[in-house]
Amino acid sequence: MSPMQVAVLQTIVSGALLGTLFGTIALGVTVKWGLLGIADFFHVSLTLFGAYVTYSLVSVAGLHPLATLLVTVPSFFLLGMALQWIFVRLEVKLFTSLLVTFGLFVVAESVITLLWSADTLTLRPVLPEWLTAPVALPWPLQQVRVLPPDLLALVAAIVLIGTTTWALRATRLGRGLHAMHQDPGIAEVFGVRLTRTAVLVAGFAAGTAAVAGMVVALKMPLSPHLPLHWLGVVVVSSLLGGLGRPLGALIAAVFLMIVQNLWALFYSPSWAPVIAFSFLLLYLVLQPLLTGRGLRSLGGAA
Repeated sequence: MSPMQVAVLQTIVSGALLGTLFGTIALGVTVKWGLLGIADFFHVSLTLFGAYVTYSLVSVAGLHPLATLLVTVPSFFLLGMALQWIFVRLEVKLFTSLLVTFGLFVVAESVITLLWSADTLTLRPVLPEWLTAPVALPWPLQQVRVLPPDLLALVAAIVLIGTTTWALRATRLGRGLHAMHQDPGIAEVFGVRLTRTAVLVAGFAAGTAAVAGMVVALKMPLSPHLPLHWLGVVVVSSLLGGLGRPLGALIAAVFLMIVQNLWALFYSPSWAPVIAFSFLLLYLVLQPLLTGRGLRSLGGAA
């Protein structure tokens, strides 16, 4: 292959793997927005909190990166449950949740700066070589290299999104969640415990943020400003994939990151973030014409 072909393939593979990470971050957003009616922008900041906690547990406590999940996932699960319980008690609706969670999103940057400082932090110096050395892909892509954290992001996306998609379709909790989304009153009549279901789902969503945060800590330098760069891709992926559809959010995130990376390869990288919102605007224009249902389908669940 020519150098340009290798560069294009490398860009596509790297973009796709980065997209799996954003798809994992978007998992909690799309489930809560599409099925609980909570537009949780704070979930993006929660992912960064997970990354910083992972950083501390590895660099200070000396834990293995994967072992940190034994601490972060249960802790974040409880935090997510507590926040949702407050939302339920205060009867927070969609528009209110936009304001509240965006406020938490803004405050989170200051809290992270206060706890860990505004300096850029990285785990790379303390990680073993098998987590930092590039890996060659099998033939015929042997000239393409990927980093182990990227492969870990792929595994996390497959496990979390695959499990969530199955659970929403095949389990009693998933069916109850769909019934609650469609008509809470009737769902309650048929035995769905609305508060318990919402709290458990929110706890699970927060747990996925802990997993994504662990991958972030292994993959990239940490800065309090990272959620500002993630929010657009995560929200657009959730909307394009269909709110309440984890697999759709993953596919949209992979697609967006491939397109952004290819754009950055051939044109000015500074314009790459505009790509996501351009696709969202195109979708908003064309979607009513293609479906005949207007913007209401944006909130459709799986």
